[in-house]
Amino acid sequence: MFDFTGFLNSAGRTLIMGIVNTSGDSFSEEKYSSADSALARGLAHLDGGADLLDIGGESTRPGAKETSGDLEKFRVLPVIRNLKKVHPEVVLSVDTRHADVAHAALQSGADIINDVSMLRHSPQIADEVASFGAGLIISHSRGIPETMQNAEFCSYPDGVAEMVAAELAEARDKAVAAGVNEENILFDPGFGFAKTADQCWELLENLEKVAPLSRMLVGVSRKSFLGSLTGEKDPSRRSGETIAAELILARRGVAMLRTHNSRELHHAMMVMRKTGEIC
Repeated sequence: MFDFTGFLNSAGRTLIMGIVNTSGDSFSEEKYSSADSALARGLAHLDGGADLLDIGGESTRPGAKETSGDLEKFRVLPVIRNLKKVHPEVVLSVDTRHADVAHAALQSGADIINDVSMLRHSPQIADEVASFGAGLIISHSRGIPETMQNAEFCSYPDGVAEMVAAELAEARDKAVAAGVNEENILFDPGFGFAKTADQCWELLENLEKVAPLSRMLVGVSRKSFLGSLTGEKDPSRRSGETIAAELILARRGVAMLRTHNSRELHHAMMVMRKTGEIC
């Protein structure tokens, strides 16, 4: 049984979630995100100050094609098992849209399921989370990775923050109806998922309208909307933009930041704490 509230409160600060992609098709890491080096990258995140890891075996970047559940399991399950062998106490999240992958991941030792489809792709994920007493992250998105940047999915006539909040609330209600403890749910506003760059900036400015910041995971690491401001087209070179945005979010009090650069963020937050800028 995983206690999300207890885990968040035990640190008394914004937590760092290190990203461990195993697809080989990450939008910002490409071949360097293969399963072969996933264990080493996970350990590097932990050594660098990450509080937990998010392991993904399917690319969900805009335009990505769906990965089969079997291939996803082949990529992520050994990483879960190997990380738990080295660090039995490590908290692991698995980024998946597939209920069979969620089941296998939780059975292998994962503590949290991070569903980037907001329970639309496989509603049974909520049943799996409830059955294992696991944590659930509900990430806002529309459509599928192949189509989510189409104009029809990027329409928010009532305001992007307001509509994201309403759609996340609907997903939360479905999860709770399936037996998931509401205290074990975290919300991700889904920067870059079915949102234009301008909408991402609007969402950032109005984040408090989406959900309580103390119950929110935010991932802005290397996202294209940051590059739209600075003109940097290479995601791997957006570290400065990323750290700046992450520190703003930490100062606002979000519960967790999902990042590619755990060490840099950890050190930047240490400086901010030393000066009293964040808790």
